[in-house]
This record gives sequence, structure tokens and C-alpha cells, in this order.
Amino acid sequence: MPHSLGGRLAILLVFAVVGAQAVAFAMFAHESSRVGRAAARTQVVDRIATLVRLLDAVQPDTVPSVVAAYGSPRHRFTIDASSLVPEGAMGVDEARLARRIDRRMKDDASQARIALVERDVGENAPRGRLSDRTQALRVSVRLDDGRWLNAEAPLASRTPPWMRIALIQVLASVVAVLVVVAVARRGIVGPVADLARAAEKAGRGTGFEPLPERGPSELRTMTAAFNQMQERSGAFVADRTRMLAAISHDLRTPIASLWLRAEMVEDGELRNAMVRTISDMGRMVDATLAFSRDDALAQDSGALDLSEMVRALADDHGVLGRDVTVTSPATVPFQGRPLALRRALDNLVENAVRYGDRARISLERADDLIRILVDDDGPGVPPDRIEEMFVPFARLEGSRNADTGGTGLGLAITRSAIRAHGGDVVLANRTGGGLRAEVTLPS
Repeated sequence: MPHSLGGRLAILLVFAVVGAQAVAFAMFAHESSRVGRAAARTQVVDRIATLVRLLDAVQPDTVPSVVAAYGSPRHRFTIDASSLVPEGAMGVDEARLARRIDRRMKDDASQARIALVERDVGENAPRGRLSDRTQALRVSVRLDDGRWLNAEAPLASRTPPWMRIALIQVLASVVAVLVVVAVARRGIVGPVADLARAAEKAGRGTGFEPLPERGPSELRTMTAAFNQMQERSGAFVADRTRMLAAISHDLRTPIASLWLRAEMVEDGELRNAMVRTISDMGRMVDATLAFSRDDALAQDSGALDLSEMVRALADDHGVLGRDVTVTSPATVPFQGRPLALRRALDNLVENAVRYGDRARISLERADDLIRILVDDDGPGVPPDRIEEMFVPFARLEGSRNADTGGTGLGLAITRSAIRAHGGDVVLANRTGGGLRAEVTLPS
């Protein structure tokens, strides 16, 4: 089956039309054959009755010429000493026809015999073909002189060109269906495809203009609801960003005030402890606001090269003396937000270097998927706590390093950014030791 809605609609309609045409053709052919057979039997009975009455009225020496003249290429009449139809060979239907002939000739004179047989159309015709064989009606009527008038006539002619007629009808129906599907594609499938593309862009956080409301009423209602949902979602994000910006400003002022007051404390040990606490508060507030605001969504999506991005990221860490290597194709184009992706990958590399001594980045591209692997040589993460690492403020105290140096928001921010691009990120312990972070993005 095709993957597109238009293709599946066309296939289903074509199957339905062809099936309906086949059933209608079979019923028509059966009924036509039945009517034709009934008409042929009536014709044969009438011709024989007429011939018998004619023979009774002519001179005996003219009987052979009358019989020969009355025949035709499809109807054969002979006068023989014996009956062509054996006695007792008639069935119920044949006996009824025989009585009909008897009534046409002499009242209740049981002189006619009828049998329905299969015969070859021609002696040179290949055997076994239905079109070359037909049913024939054999009739024997006893004349007054004791001889028998034998007749044989086909009940049906060769198979008419039903197949050609049916093929023309089916082709005409298929063409009509395809025309209807083409019209439907413009009015129904087209807007549905536009809606699907817009939903994919919305899932990646890409901005787009409101969709035009066209097509059937149900589709227009769905498009209007989608546009309204996007409008409300954008308004909600904007309101939340403004609110968090105000919170950030309000929190920074008292933290700065506390810092100044802490510097005035004469006890050096107490002053240093207070400054460290206030510094931790400032970092936590900044990280929390950055995670909640998710300002990457405000950046426009555009074309970028993931290979160039990961190489530049490795170079930046290399300048700081960190062991970061990259294995990547020459180029991997992608449509996304550069700052959000770089921030997400940088968090993974930072964790790998901090907790696993080194980071090995591998970039792979399949048919419809991009994989970015970040491996380290650290102790890994207990399997039952891997998913917990993506929860905001979750830290693995004592499992990877006693001094985490962070607030536990790095992986949460990374997953949020990757999923905003339609992908995902997972963690897994490597068989040979260390941890692997696997990022998947749609190609």
C-alpha cells in the first residue's frame, strides 16, 4: 500500500470499483446467458413444430428438399429411421418441452423426445475451450409414416466479447476514480498534508504562519483549532518568559545585596561560608531560570552542519586541555536551532570529560535518522537510576564523583532541547565500561 493518503485513497477506490464492476458483469453475463438459452429453446421448439406441420402438408417426394431448405448453418434437420434421442433420456425440463411440441402438433400425442447435450462447435476446433463448445438441444419427433424427424440446434453461440466490453468499462471507471482522487487531493489531501507538515514544525519548535482554512467543514474546523492552539501556546510561552525575566531581576537584586553584606562580616571563616552559599544560590537561580525559560525556543530554526558543529565543539574543549575526539562524516546537514543543539551537546561532552576523563563523539547518519554518540571511560550509572538523571536537580552524589560541580540541570536541559527538535537522548552503560549518551534526530 502507498504511504500517502492520496495513494491509499486511490488504491481503495480502484479496488472497490473493479470489484463492483466484476460482480455486476458476472450477474449480467449469467442473466444474459439464461435469457438467451430460454429464447433459443423456444425458437427451436417453434421451428420444429412448424416444420412438422409443413411436412404434413407437402407431397412426400418434396419432403427431402423442404427439410434441406428449412435448415441453417446452426440448425440441422434430418429424417431418419431411428430417433436421435434415445428413449428414456429426457429429464423433467426436457419432458416439459416435449409436451409443448406435442400440443403444437397433435393433442397429447407423446411423439417428441428432447435431450440437452454438449457438442463441439467445429471438428477442427481445439478441445477443452469453453468458447469452442456449447450446449445443443437434440429433438426427435415421430412422423406419421413411422420415420423420425431429428433436429439439433445450439442453445448459445460462441462466447460474446464480454471480456473486451468489461475491460473497457473497468478502464473507464478507473480513469473516473483517478480524476475524482486528483480533485479530492487538492481539496482534502492537500490541506491534510499541510497540517501534518505544520504539526511537525511545531514539534520541532519552528515558527510558521497560520494555515489557511480550506477544504471540507471538518477539515476547516480542525485547521482553525490547530491555529488557535499554536497561538495560545505562543502566547503562553511569551507570558511565561516575561514573568521569569521579572523574577530573575527581582531575585538578582536581593542576592547582590546579601553578597555585599556578607563581605562586611568581620569573621573571615563565617564570611567565606556565607559568600560560598550566596554564590551557590546565584548559580542555582541562574540555572533554574535558564531551564524554565528555555530561551532556545525563541531562536529561529535554520540550516546547519552537525559535523562542523561537533568538530568545533571538540576544538573548544581541546583548547582547555581536555581529551575530546570526533568521528564524523564530512558533512551532515540538518535543520534546527544551532545554539540550542550546541548547548545540549556541550552538556553531554562536559559530563563525559568531568566524570569519565575523556569524551569520544561519533556522528552517524542512516536513511531517516541521525545518531550522535558521546562515550566516556567513567564508572557509569546504576541501571535503576539512569532515567532519574534526566530529572531536574537530580545528581549522582558519590556514584560518579563526590564533587558534582553543577545543579543537576544539564541533562534535563539537553533532553528538552533535543526533544524540541523531534529527537531524543538516552543513557546506557557500555559493555567495556563507561557511559554512552545517544542522541537521535530526524534526518
